[in-house]
Amino acid sequence: MRMVHRLAAVAAAVAVTGSPATAAHAQASEDLRPALLTPADLPGGFVPVAAATNTDGAVTLGGNFPGCPSLAPVTGDGTTAAAVTYSKGAVGPYLTHALVHFPAGGAAPAMDRLAAAGTTCKSFSQDLAGITVRFTLTPAQLPATLGERAVGVRMTGDTDFGIAVTADIVAIRRGEYVLWLNDMAVGTTGAGMVGTLAKTAADRCAQRAKGC
Repeated sequence: MRMVHRLAAVAAAVAVTGSPATAAHAQASEDLRPALLTPADLPGGFVPVAAATNTDGAVTLGGNFPGCPSLAPVTGDGTTAAAVTYSKGAVGPYLTHALVHFPAGGAAPAMDRLAAAGTTCKSFSQDLAGITVRFTLTPAQLPATLGERAVGVRMTGDTDFGIAVTADIVAIRRGEYVLWLNDMAVGTTGAGMVGTLAKTAADRCAQRAKGC
């Protein structure tokens, strides 16, 4: 069980670090937090466990996966970002929603890199919390109407201890914005939310973020 909780801590921080308290006081030139999913958008039982903007934490849109360079963080100089992670328990599932606004011309190549994970990282090994996890990636189909481009992938990981790690990931480009949804669970099945929430997230971005 201790190993499960170590992996769960990593899962919770895959796409966002920070805390709701610090994020609440962030002063950014462009505040993207109103464009993020809220607890009312999620099934019952999910509570926020982490949040960040690019002014008070690390929004890493992607993950810290050296075994798959295509999943390397795509935020950087010139990007504005916000993210929130919800959890339904100590071992998940965890639902992370991140939104990044890129400088002109920046969203398309960032999306290209994320999309490449489905072909360049069909399988890779990664050390998470001192535990080796062997991941397999498989593509998932998404409605073309979500944005200029939408990419889905399922990450399935196994360990020598019989602990499963699963993640359903959706990335959507709308103009110079990229939305990221990640439903991750450790030792249990994910909540299967990203397919349902993708349209809600895209609609919220269009309503609350100029140019999305």
